[in-house]
Order: sequence, then structure tokens, then C-alpha cells
Amino acid sequence: MTFLRSAHRAFSISFDGIRETLVVVAERVALRVQVAKLLLHAEDAEARLRHAYQSLGHHLYGTRHPTSTEAGSVDAALPLTARIRTEQQLVRELRDQLASLNDETLGVPLIRLQEDLKGGGGTIERVTISPGSQADGKRLVDLQLPPAVRLLAVRRGQTLVIPVGSLVLQAGDDITLLGSRSSVAPALQILRT
Repeated sequence: MTFLRSAHRAFSISFDGIRETLVVVAERVALRVQVAKLLLHAEDAEARLRHAYQSLGHHLYGTRHPTSTEAGSVDAALPLTARIRTEQQLVRELRDQLASLNDETLGVPLIRLQEDLKGGGGTIERVTISPGSQADGKRLVDLQLPPAVRLLAVRRGQTLVIPVGSLVLQAGDDITLLGSRSSVAPALQILRT
């Protein structure tokens, strides 16, 4: 009977974790969709703004004949300048909304991760492999990094490489490490020297 209770409890905890994960994923997807929509609106508004500038330029160029009056050309250009001001305001508002959403989609999860790591004694560090270091030209499995350290990513030029044991590190690779503070320091030493 005790076994069934503990199994039921484990299943309930797992189910709650899955549900929380799905909610978080759904929230992130919704934010990314919102960002994508705002980007499309911003691009559209910027295109309309460029068109309004072009229209104003064409109008002013076309009215600069010696026979046209200065006041007539200015009066005809007023609707175009009002349109430009409206589009400029819309572009500013969309950019502000995008900045706010980017902060929310990027900043909040990173702040949470930092708090979780700090509370648990962990850290994320980044190091670049130097030419001639002991890690340059060696496979990950041969480096004997502390077991409490995980390599999360290797950026090689513009390419992101998921680290596996057979990966041969090269000078210039940017390595992202995750682990306890006490374990990451020796790993950094191995990768730097």
C-alpha cells in the first residue's frame, strides 16, 4: 500500500511538473507570436513612412517651378507632413512595445535562471579557448573536467555546436559552462591555460 501511495505521489508531482512546463512553453510561444506580429506592424509602418517621405519629396520637387507660388506648394505638402508625423509616432510606439516585450521574453527568464543558480550555489560562465592552451585541439572527454560541470554550448564562429565527448575544441571556441561555483573555477582554469 505504501508503494502505491508513493507511486501515486510521484505521478502527481510529475504530472504537475509537466503541466507547469506546458504553461511556461505556451506563455513563451504567445510572447514570441506577439513579438512577431509587432515586428510585422513595425515593418509595415516603416514602409508607409518611407513612402510618405518619398511622396513629400516628389511633391516638393514637382512644385519648384518658377511659375508656382511658394505658399501653394507648402499648403499642398501639409497633409503629407501630417501623415509623416503620424507614421513616425506609430513607429516609435511599436518600437517601445517591442523593446518592452523583448525585455520580458529575454530578461525575465534569464533573471529567474540567475536567481535559481545563485540560490543553489551555481553559476554560468563563458570562456574562450586560447591558442596553445591545454584544451586547444583536445577532445572534451580527454580534458577531465569536474563532474559537477556541464558544457552547455560551444560557439565556433557563427555556428552553435552542442558539446559531446568526441568534440575537439579549437582556439577561438566560446564555451558556456554551468555548474557549482566551486567546480566551475577549476574547469575554467583547465580551459584557459
